[in-house]
Amino acid sequence: MVSFLHKKGKGQQEAQTMDELEAVSKIRVFLKDEGFIVPKKPVQEFYSSIIKLSGFGVGGILNMSGRKAGNIAGQIIKELIGNHEPSIEEIELYLRVFLSEAGICEITRWENQEKQVKIYAKNSVFAEEQESSKPVCIPLQGALAGCFEELTGKEWDCKETQCQAQKKEECIFELWFYHRSSFSYEQTQDRSCGGG
Repeated sequence: MVSFLHKKGKGQQEAQTMDELEAVSKIRVFLKDEGFIVPKKPVQEFYSSIIKLSGFGVGGILNMSGRKAGNIAGQIIKELIGNHEPSIEEIELYLRVFLSEAGICEITRWENQEKQVKIYAKNSVFAEEQESSKPVCIPLQGALAGCFEELTGKEWDCKETQCQAQKKEECIFELWFYHRSSFSYEQTQDRSCGGG
């Protein structure tokens, strides 16, 4: 369950603004009205089979599909919050609610750095009951980048650097924004999002 208290400053907790609470309520109502319940087990088995049968050669396709889904999720969130460009702090709140209520994952920690966000998550629908030497939440890394792009109007990329499928405690996603004109070949090599 997502708390309505948000840490601000030196550990103080303050209630969210009415606009943020209204946006959270709208996200929940949207997911209830427009979403549908799908048991996790069949989805996890389907995803596991795809990965096992085709290896990580489909990483680019899964990332691209996730990115498109993230763009759509970002459009929906933007419409629900009144089409303004939210702050990174607001995006954190909205994604926590959206991902949790949709049953995709639980965000456990969120770190803002200059031009970069690091998201820690547990119980990813893609990683649960999976075992892999590499991160497997490729659709989620794409979805996070797509959602950030839609909500901020900037180009974002994402890489899952650690995954629960690797027997780690949580999945870690690193997001950063860039301008294509200044995007270097080294960044492409170091942070490719194809999943391996």
